Amino acid sequence: MKIEVTMRAEHIYDLLLFHTYSRLSGFLVNVLGLAVIVAGGILLGADRIGLQNALLYVGAGFLFLSCTPLSLYLKSKKMIAASCYRAKTVYTFFDEGFSRRNAGVENSYSWSQVEKAVSTPKDIVFYVNKGEALILPKESFQDYFMPVMKLIVQNVTRDKIYIR
Repeated sequence: MKIEVTMRAEHIYDLLLFHTYSRLSGFLVNVLGLAVIVAGGILLGADRIGLQNALLYVGAGFLFLSCTPLSLYLKSKKMIAASCYRAKTVYTFFDEGFSRRNAGVENSYSWSQVEKAVSTPKDIVFYVNKGEALILPKESFQDYFMPVMKLIVQNVTRDKIYIR
């Protein structure tokens, strides 16, 4: 099964969002942003601050909530512009593993090299060789999505599969 991938910044952004918000630090930034907004509302309701200060609290809260996604979006744009992601990549899946051909260079991976297989809303990601991430947009699979998922389930141990 051959899958041709043309990477776009939105696919990298999706992976960066997944990594950031699946960790405690990403969750805590959101809690902090919401706490600042709620605190502004409570202080306004208790007549401890005026409307202008309450709006500053709300603005600061939204700043906390929007900084991370905005910085990740800019990072994904920078990554797509400066990397091998711009070239078309062809993945070939077979019973023993899969290969990746990009810019004339081909690498082969056995299923035992897959340290983790993760699903994000837009991507399937294989982590191989100590953190190397191979990103495959779900839209690229077309009719091969289920056959490839079947290969993954058959050949990668369940504790390494995070696909739901």
